[in-house]
Order: sequence, then C-alpha cells, then structure tokens
Amino acid sequence: MDLSVILAMVGALASISIGDILEGGNPLHLLHFTSFLIVIPTAMLAAVTATESHLVKAAFKEFKFIFKKLPINFEARIDELVEYAIVVKKQGVLALEKDIQNINHEFLKEALSMVVDGSKEEQIEENLEPIIEETEHYYHGASHYWLLAGETAPTMGLVGAVLGLILALQKLDNPAEMAAGIAGAFTATVTGIAGSYMFLGPWGHKMKAKAHLVIKEQQLIMAACKGMARGDAPGELKLKLTKMVTAMPLKV
Repeated sequence: MDLSVILAMVGALASISIGDILEGGNPLHLLHFTSFLIVIPTAMLAAVTATESHLVKAAFKEFKFIFKKLPINFEARIDELVEYAIVVKKQGVLALEKDIQNINHEFLKEALSMVVDGSKEEQIEENLEPIIEETEHYYHGASHYWLLAGETAPTMGLVGAVLGLILALQKLDNPAEMAAGIAGAFTATVTGIAGSYMFLGPWGHKMKAKAHLVIKEQQLIMAACKGMARGDAPGELKLKLTKMVTAMPLKV
C-alpha cells in the first residue's frame, strides 16, 4: 500500500474541513448527494466518451495501481542483471536456462530467453521495443482517462450550480427556500473543483508517474540483455545500467 496517496487525500480533506470550521462553517453541509450525482458520474462518463473502450477498462482495472507500492528496486534489479551477465560470461548463455525457470517477471523472462536463444542485440530490441511501447500506451491511456475526468469535473460543477440556481430562482416568493437552494447550488461547484484537484486529477498523475517507473525498468532490462548479447563485461554493463537510473531514486 502506498501510504503517501492515502495520507495525502486524508490530509487534504482534513485541511479543508478544519479551515471551513475555523471560518464558522460546517463541512457536512458540503456533502450534497445530488451535487455529487450531477458532477462526478457525469465527468467520468464524459471521459468515457473521449477514451478508447479498452483503455477505459484499463483505467478501472489498474485503479489499484494508484494505491499500490510498486515492487521496483532499481539497485537490486541492476545487481540481478549483472549476476546474469557474470553467468553468461563464465558459463555461456545456456547456463541461464535454469535461472529463467524461477523468474516471475514476464518481461525479464522473455528478454533472457532471447539471450539464451542466441538473439543478436538488434533482434532483442526489435522484439522488446514494441512491448515497451505498448506498455507505455496502455498506462498512458489509463491515466489519461482519470486526468480527463478531472479536467471535466469543474465544468460539470458549474453546470450543477446553474441548474441549482435556476431552481432556486423559481422560489422568489419564499426567501428561505431560495437561500437554501442557492447554497445547495454552490455545493456542485465545490464538488467539481475538489473532485478534480484532490482526487481524479491526482489519481491520473500518480498512475502516469508510476507507469514511468515500470517502463524504465523494462528499458533497463532490455539494455542489459542487449549488453549480454554484445558480450559486454559485467562491470561495464553495471556502469551503463546505473547511468540509466542515476537521475531517479534507486528504490521506490
């Protein structure tokens, strides 16, 4: 579980609630079911219209990805890849066969299998690059759905507010009901803005950021396997791989 996501959302809600209370308000008054219904589902459905159907499915399938702590450790992965390179250098590529059987990482397994099969570095890149590109497209589309829903939510909040004001203005003969209607109308605006910038938008950005790490790991594996196929020395290979991730945290 990625606690940073949970704590940040809870903290954002708490911050707004405390501020509202200090101003003499009541955060519970912002919980307005019809406003939520008009804004959030409408924004999400509008995002469905603008997104390829299989990527909409991906957005919900990978939703847990936002809250999940990725099991990616670049330092450990580099050490593992260098160990494979040492085996290749000392015993030959066929010695990797027994190691491949115990690998659960599908991309790594496929990449090492190509090394064992004697593929050249050009062949390895030709076969693995499309997988990396498809992974990037998959997660980009999934994250874009949430970002698009977030972009749409504030506008839907304005629509909800206008609808509420139209109804409120029909009660000019009852000032108390009209005032309550106007107050309820503006909860739609709050719902749209808060939903966009506290939840939907950040979810999309978080998914996109984590996907970048997944893709970087795949690129690292491809570079290592190309190096093994080239016959790079393990020390030289480790230096190259480390340079690929020096601008990023080795542990995530």
